Amino acid sequence: MNLMTRTLLAAAAGMMITATAALAGPADEAIQGRQGCMKANGAAMGTMVPMIKGEKPYDAAAVGEALGKAEAACAGWANWWGENTQKGETAETWAKAEIWTDKAGFEAAGAAYGKAFGALKASTDEASFKTAFGEFGGTCKGCHEKFRRPKE
Repeated sequence: MNLMTRTLLAAAAGMMITATAALAGPADEAIQGRQGCMKANGAAMGTMVPMIKGEKPYDAAAVGEALGKAEAACAGWANWWGENTQKGETAETWAKAEIWTDKAGFEAAGAAYGKAFGALKASTDEASFKTAFGEFGGTCKGCHEKFRRPKE
């Protein structure tokens, strides 16, 4: 392939990337924010579950770091649930309609999660960590069951 062909292909690829980025709108940004938050929560669970199962020793520093990353990734939570985010322009979402039709239930689930997250983050030893983790895991499960559709 000669230099001119490579240059034209690179320019075309650049235009496609720019066009794709231009398609992403506020709904996609919110959906991507939610998904980043959930991925960070999943990573935190990946750090903590082996400690709960006894596969790894309790490590307060690792728990704190994982929860700190999740907290940072979820900082925009309040801005990600507008009516216009039920469907993305290009991003797929697994959020169920119940998020918007049962706002009180969704807000209650979010408050329970926040409280459990705070208790987990405040745990200071293995015993308090294990106690707090049980509540935290339950809030994740409860919200996913009611407000998240399975990935297909």
